[in-house]
Amino acid sequence: MTISPVDPFAAVAAFYDLDLEGYDDDIAMYRGLARERGDAVLELGCGTGRVAVPLARSGLAVTGVDISAAMLTRARERAAGLGNGSLMLEQADMRDCELQEAGARFESVLVPLGGLQHMESAADVAAVLANIARHLAPGGLAVVDVEAPHPDDLTPGPQPLIEHWTRRGDGEFVTKLVAIEGRPSAMMKDVTWHFDVQPDEGPMRRLTAQFSMRVITPGELELAARLAGLEPVGWYGDYALSLISDGDDRLIVLLEHAT
Repeated sequence: MTISPVDPFAAVAAFYDLDLEGYDDDIAMYRGLARERGDAVLELGCGTGRVAVPLARSGLAVTGVDISAAMLTRARERAAGLGNGSLMLEQADMRDCELQEAGARFESVLVPLGGLQHMESAADVAAVLANIARHLAPGGLAVVDVEAPHPDDLTPGPQPLIEHWTRRGDGEFVTKLVAIEGRPSAMMKDVTWHFDVQPDEGPMRRLTAQFSMRVITPGELELAARLAGLEPVGWYGDYALSLISDGDDRLIVLLEHAT
């Protein structure tokens, strides 16, 4: 599958880490689950390396894949000082990337923090799960984390523009604003991020990214997994791996090869 020359995150990649500043709730979960299976970890949708780099620094051998060249540039900056072989980064599409060398597979395959929701169709979701199965070693574990479906996801049309935060960056104040337009008939949300950047000196500028996010239900996720030959072995609603229940913010599924 050819990577589009248009990178939707090129304009805002510099602010992605500021957006998720201090968000590391899931890293201990991934580190613990990965160590139970082995050292070789594949992360699909690694972004700026928020998860991949801490896992590599803890001694795991991590391969990170992302479709955004701008995000991978930030990941390489974050990974400065890591030893050779502890982190490999590749620009590729999570639906059809081929990373095995001489038949090698990964003991853990991770898709953190809604990365799977960038797939716009059920067929795309199924393609990612099939690719996970191809890369997952026998006895390995896959972990997929998406937003749990919310009643607002079924509200059609645009929602009010919301200011998420204002934070101090490098010599500037940055304000993030978010607009969402629901398309429940397609189980999609069209998302717009605006970053208003006010430097200490000079005029304010606005940088914008627009993309779509899929609302993924447990049933869709389970069906895609089973079509790929994967079996759900745990459903959880938070990073402490509490059993899933109504009202949870996250939907986390653990997958193994079906026996």
